Parts: sequence; C-alpha cells; structure tokens
Amino acid sequence: MAASGTSPHAHGRSEIWERASTRQAIRREQRRLGRCLRAVREERELTQERAAERTGIHPKHLQRIEQGSANATVATLVALAMGYQVPLRTFFDGEPGTRARRRS
Repeated sequence: MAASGTSPHAHGRSEIWERASTRQAIRREQRRLGRCLRAVREERELTQERAAERTGIHPKHLQRIEQGSANATVATLVALAMGYQVPLRTFFDGEPGTRARRRS
C-alpha cells in the first residue's frame, strides 16, 4: 500500500531526460517536428497568431513548439491537425513541406 499522501500508482521519476542519447534524440525530434508544423502552417498561409486562434493553442506555446523548445502533447498535435485540416500522421510522414495537403 502507498504511503500517506502518495499515489498508489506512483512509479518514480522517469530516467528519460537523464540518458544523454535519449535526451539528444528527443531534442532532435522536437526540432524536426517543429519544422514540420511550421511548414504545414505556412502552406496553409496562416500566421502563428491565426493558427493559435484556430486551434486553441496559446501563440507563445505554438512558437516554442515550432522552435523545438517545447514538448507537444498528443492533445496539442490533434488540435493542430484539426486546425490545419490534415491527418495527424502528416506531422510524422517524410520531410517538412513535402506532404501536407488539404483534406477535401
């Protein structure tokens, strides 16, 4: 049984950020994802402010995600996909700017 004041589901701190190779891979993918998100937004001819309004994401958070300096949650990525009218997989397929097409 869990100690008083702790969650029975507590599993301890994640070691993800403590592993250099994993940390580097995460940062690399954050930058790649950010470039992709920016490319899709620009293909839609949206400013960051307009995209933020359309998706319900704070403009500063969108800016940080596009710069690769913030983590994007699944919820944020779903909101962006819906706002940009693209399948979620668009953000993970290929290189930025080569596959983002509007849904019919």
